[in-house]
Amino acid sequence: MILVPKPHKLETKEGKLEAREFKISVDNEAIKYFDTFGGGELPLNVKKAEYNDAEKYNITIDAEGITVEYGDLAAAYRAYTTLTQILASEEVPFLTIEDYPDIPNRGYMIDISRGKIPNIEYLKELAEILADLKYNQLQLYMDSFVYEYAGFEEYWKDTQPLTKAEIKELDAFCKERFIELVPIQNSFGHMGAWTAKPEIAPLAITDAKGKPSQTLNPLLPGSLELIDKIYAGMLDAFSSDILNIGMDEPHELGMNETEEVCKEKGVGRVYTEHLNKVIDLARDKYGKKVMFFDDIVFKHPEELANIPKDAVVMQWGYEGEQHFDRNLALLKSHGLKFYVCPGTSMWGSLVGRMNNAILNITQAAESANYYGAEGFLLTEWGDDGHPQFPAITYLPLCVGGYASWNCGDHATEVNYQERRELLTTVKKYLDKFVYNCTSEKSLGDVVYRMGNAYILEELMFNGTQLVQCITRRYELTRERLEGFERIAKFGREMRAELDEVKADAVMLEECKANCDILILCCDLLLGRATKEQHDTVMGEFHRLWELKNHSVGQDIFADIVKSWVK
Repeated sequence: MILVPKPHKLETKEGKLEAREFKISVDNEAIKYFDTFGGGELPLNVKKAEYNDAEKYNITIDAEGITVEYGDLAAAYRAYTTLTQILASEEVPFLTIEDYPDIPNRGYMIDISRGKIPNIEYLKELAEILADLKYNQLQLYMDSFVYEYAGFEEYWKDTQPLTKAEIKELDAFCKERFIELVPIQNSFGHMGAWTAKPEIAPLAITDAKGKPSQTLNPLLPGSLELIDKIYAGMLDAFSSDILNIGMDEPHELGMNETEEVCKEKGVGRVYTEHLNKVIDLARDKYGKKVMFFDDIVFKHPEELANIPKDAVVMQWGYEGEQHFDRNLALLKSHGLKFYVCPGTSMWGSLVGRMNNAILNITQAAESANYYGAEGFLLTEWGDDGHPQFPAITYLPLCVGGYASWNCGDHATEVNYQERRELLTTVKKYLDKFVYNCTSEKSLGDVVYRMGNAYILEELMFNGTQLVQCITRRYELTRERLEGFERIAKFGREMRAELDEVKADAVMLEECKANCDILILCCDLLLGRATKEQHDTVMGEFHRLWELKNHSVGQDIFADIVKSWVK
């Protein structure tokens, strides 16, 4: 029996369930979930219970049938997703389950601004997977013209944006599955698409070359007016009362136009003054609960005292050694609300950094539970054109769902065994419920091992040497080339194993495509790739891209790769 996330309490008993269809008895609107199990004679009784914990449910299976008790309608839906997994097993033992989430808000963030703009059909497919994994939040990251912002029609008319109608459709689809659709609209740094417009450029801090940077100048009233207009042009598409305002990485703050004031007040104070203005705008004018990424305040921890207590601080970090414990303890000591934000470790890697992802995600979740976080947000960024396909991203996505629902004991040696169990179960879950793998060879296992190719090269922060050499033309030292030779050999071995797998056609093709791109990039750097190899591999990349995404954006990564072809 494969259950992801793992229930908090599961006790199996002697005897097994013979039926797969039941006589349904449901006491209220939860019938719309459980009636899919109807058609038999054995009772399936679903009833509301007086549970104080949100999303708490119990399941009992015995000779008398199945009994489901739930605290609220969201809990009934969570019980339904668990029961679906149970009844998909070849044998179902008599059992009792008591289950509830350790972290109240469990989200996944997908970057739709730096390459891929997913189509509405894929976003719904993603929401289905999230719901099955008991996530209850989906955040869409936006820092460019990926939405049809009212009042900025000239900016997005040629960018194939998601429409207001599509966002509303996705919002309703998510709600039916007890997922809250939350916008992330950056409001300080990462505004390069906006500041590239001649009429907005004067609002940017200039960079070292005197050009408009990606960071708004917080000293200019027009910057807040721009943010207000952006919010007015997009927030009415989302029913959520939450707004993530971003606010991360305003790298140019303290330069040029802001240098004098930042020297006088300090960079941290200038940042928090702008932060408070944006929070006030979002809260007072738009009625939003605000969250923001915390990298600048942790560079200036003296400013933690100036963060409003009703804002949510998003503590992010994507390496296995991220200091979640230290940082959450500090946030808690200031009486602040906070989320943890680990990453999938997919960007900058082509096939992932799986061991890093597992450690980063599980440590984040354990720390969040221990320190009483408001939530957990697993982030999937699109650096360098977002070349990673969803099929390989689903492994850390499943790890995040598992770890944020049932976090395990914090800071004990028990964790290592729990992580081994988590990984084994996640692979089996992927094969059965996501990849539809029917071969003896496990696609989940191949994806996991393929995603550790990075261990064969010189390790680096927040990505891989291979991708950095391809995208940023790092020096091709002897040590790096030796690493790429090892990765190329390993990649070809993984590619041969993928040929032994039988699974969902598109997902298998996505895994093969990312493996082929990995090999191609190694061969390009080693000077032995052919134009025919490039054209075949990247032709498949383009074909698969357009199955789940708008056509724009695919040339960002493709052009980088093409620049290496001789």
